[in-house]
Amino acid sequence: MLWVRSEAFDHGAVNTSVRWTVSRVLDFLESLRVVISSAVVSQSVWTEATARCKPALTEAEATAYWHVFLALRQALPGSQHNPNDSLDIRFIGSVLLCQVFTPHRIRTDHKAMSSEAWPSQERASISSPRHHSPRGTPPRVAVSSQSSIGRGRDASAAIVAFVRQHLGNFLQVAGMVFSTDPVNTSAEEFDTLALVFAGGQSLSAPTQRLSDASSELSSKRTLPSADLRRWAENALVWNEEVYPSVEQPTTPALAEPRGPTINIAGMSKATWFQRPSSTDIEYVNITSCTDCVIYIISNSRFCLVDSCHDCTIIMPGVSSLCSIRHCEKISIHVAARCFKMENSIDSSAHIFCHVPPILSGDTRGIKLAPYNVLYSKMDALLANANMSLVPDYVDTWAHPVCCTLGSIPDETLGGRAGILDESNSSTYHFVHPKNFQPVVIPETSNRSSPVVSPKLCLPQVYEDALKSREEEMRGFHQMLSEIKDEEKRKRAQQAIQGHFREWLQATGKSRQLADLARMAHGALERL
Repeated sequence: MLWVRSEAFDHGAVNTSVRWTVSRVLDFLESLRVVISSAVVSQSVWTEATARCKPALTEAEATAYWHVFLALRQALPGSQHNPNDSLDIRFIGSVLLCQVFTPHRIRTDHKAMSSEAWPSQERASISSPRHHSPRGTPPRVAVSSQSSIGRGRDASAAIVAFVRQHLGNFLQVAGMVFSTDPVNTSAEEFDTLALVFAGGQSLSAPTQRLSDASSELSSKRTLPSADLRRWAENALVWNEEVYPSVEQPTTPALAEPRGPTINIAGMSKATWFQRPSSTDIEYVNITSCTDCVIYIISNSRFCLVDSCHDCTIIMPGVSSLCSIRHCEKISIHVAARCFKMENSIDSSAHIFCHVPPILSGDTRGIKLAPYNVLYSKMDALLANANMSLVPDYVDTWAHPVCCTLGSIPDETLGGRAGILDESNSSTYHFVHPKNFQPVVIPETSNRSSPVVSPKLCLPQVYEDALKSREEEMRGFHQMLSEIKDEEKRKRAQQAIQGHFREWLQATGKSRQLADLARMAHGALERL
């Protein structure tokens, strides 16, 4: 069997000024091959060479593509221990072909055939113009009303149909034959398509090398390309075990892992806290949710947040890619090797990352801040994901790569024509240190266990502001303890509790606390 890696479509797409078509991808690769001396390139060579390709990329676009493609390559089995930060242009070309897929057409067709609406769809427009002309929307718009690609059966079938239709183009990229069909394809060439394809005798056990999925190619080492294409067309399936479909909204009780995947879709006005699981989580997909608080307490390789509104998502480590798209008024707290956000507005990201965060498409009004999650098991979780909070990356979050509509030139102008003036940019700003607050993942207390004091990795200005606030709170507690009159102390405590209740009600936290209390009670009953 042969199947598509959903992450190539869910995370590999980067919304830039270039509107890719198959012919544009092949022309770009052909011109790239002319200006470089080797099929394997470093980031510096890639960035310089792509300015002279057709179509040309801006420096920000080239950097964004590089970080995404490298993260995908490093996520392949056996690649995590490879210190080589170069890329084969065939890897690049195969994921560039995935940019050609246009999911909004599938979404629009699917909605036209459906008479049911998820909670988040009730407030959204029938077909969000953000997918067509992002700047054609009002300043504050509803997010996409469609569920994410790769989550429903119609969407996954559309991806398989797209890949099947373009198998010949993928083999062109593998053979680096961009103007005609290749005559033969070797096993080594076919292996370079591993960012998009996987295969094996079992859906849960892919072969180490892609070419081993075909017994004939594995034994003969070279096959006529026409024969290999026919085999791939017949063998190609969607892997429901690894990428399970979601056809109905998820309830908190049902949002548990299916195999290596957590799917949370269409949830509204709810709090969800992941139960401890012995299963390794590879993929987290949170789609079309509204007014929710979601706690993830396990690492994953990939996290996708799509078409969500007014949600808070708190999680530990994502070892490869965390992608946010078509979201509005969300707050995401995550430590991810590579973090990207596209077509999202009025949202905040408290992040720790190994490469600069990527902001693309119609993304604006974004608040960036350092990672702020406190959890007793956080150090161990992040170490397991190779995402430990080390000072080397303490301020990487503060240097985003901007490919947003206001920061990139018209592609017809070519090359490095556009320069973003960050002082006038509406794309992002930083959370002021005096407004920076940590968030805590709730835990049941265990008095027999030693107390663990989790630590954050913060730039000095945020560290100083947090220490100042802690000192202020200690001084406040000291003032309360010095009140000797019992009646005055009681009135002071009542005033504090009253203001706290007002704050809980105004911010909607009272519902979250009630949800967490019910979960804790249910957990105790199960013991």
